[in-house]
Amino acid sequence: MKLLGLTGGIASGKSTVAAILRRLGAALINADELSREVVQPEQDAWKEIITTFGPEILQEDKTLDRRKLRKIVFDNPKARKRLEAIIHPRVRALAEKKISELAAAGNSIIVYEVPLLFEAQIHLWLRPVILVACEIGTQRKRLLERDHLTELEAQQHLDAQMSLEEKRKLADYVIENDGNLEELEQQVRAVLQKIQAT
Repeated sequence: MKLLGLTGGIASGKSTVAAILRRLGAALINADELSREVVQPEQDAWKEIITTFGPEILQEDKTLDRRKLRKIVFDNPKARKRLEAIIHPRVRALAEKKISELAAAGNSIIVYEVPLLFEAQIHLWLRPVILVACEIGTQRKRLLERDHLTELEAQQHLDAQMSLEEKRKLADYVIENDGNLEELEQQVRAVLQKIQAT
């Protein structure tokens, strides 16, 4: 069984690569989905988040108002660290449980997709890591089109993450996503073959 990490900068095409990997037979675990799972109403993380940030971050159905929470932590590194300290250990425990289940079910390639893999230090326990990268201009253009942001908002989102240059230095494999879908799939297949051969 091979376990790989998959990450990328915002709007670099990570989800597209994940879909290609799934089509090529990999089992996928998505950290964003796990983080939503651990903060469901009445879960321990949910209770701790309300205690820390107050009941005003809840929607009428008792789920977290993710937009409101994102606003609180986006400009406040201390608040972001507090939120991460609540969520990250629980996500990791759930990820490890799911990895074990998928391995026991006979999956030969398991991909753990994590947007902030390097920022969360996951590369210290999970290797190899595939990075999906692209030119900064491509990234900004996709971000503006996809999320309908202003230039300033797009720049703030880019500034909030570790740069793709830094991520390139930490990754084991880099897939450059500035071309078309066919070129992207060729790169994904080539990387997967290299990993399977090691």
